[in-house]
Amino acid sequence: MAATTSASVFELASHALSSAGKGILAVLEEFGRARAAKALYTELAAMSDEELDALGLVRSDISRTVYNKVYDLR
Repeated sequence: MAATTSASVFELASHALSSAGKGILAVLEEFGRARAAKALYTELAAMSDEELDALGLVRSDISRTVYNKVYDLR
């Protein structure tokens, strides 16, 4: 009977650690997306209107473009 209880405790601990690891990974992925968004926004915002036009953008499109790019939206 003790072996069954021990196995259950180990299974619960394993599941808890796995869930925590997945949560930490999700947070790190979001930090990565935020850093990418900041870098892209900074790059686009520093461009002249002519440079943006060459990319098919206007200044008011920068935020939406960055969001769509970072979250891979079409």
